[in-house]
Amino acid sequence: MCQYRFLNNKDERGFTLLDALLQLMILVCFAHFFLLFFIWCSHKNNGMFNTDELQWELFSFQLQKELTFTKDFYRRTSYHIQYSTTRGNLGVKQASGELRREEGYQPLLFGISMVNFEYANNRLNTTVKFMNGKERSRDFIVPNSKE
Repeated sequence: MCQYRFLNNKDERGFTLLDALLQLMILVCFAHFFLLFFIWCSHKNNGMFNTDELQWELFSFQLQKELTFTKDFYRRTSYHIQYSTTRGNLGVKQASGELRREEGYQPLLFGISMVNFEYANNRLNTTVKFMNGKERSRDFIVPNSKE
């Protein structure tokens, strides 16, 4: 008799409309978080966490710091500059896909296909095109140079 009572229980029901709507809302929320995660990843890869961007910012900071204490500045060619500081005569030029010091083998910026230095009115405009097609440009102030 006890088994008969459990098998014929009228209180057992399937999914209600409310249960289905609640599960659908939870699924939509997870789908939104999943979509936001992929959008965040694409921004992260294209933004400041990109290696080219980090290298460019470090190169820009170092060059501006050195140019601040420059005594003499010369633009040799469109891809070669030379300046003298308290550390001696320094230069930057493009060589085999990278920017490096004129004397020695100290690389400053990797993975570039083209660099262009323009100098006028105590301002050095540097335009760099990376191998992946991105292009960056920045003006540097050369305060103590003689034109």
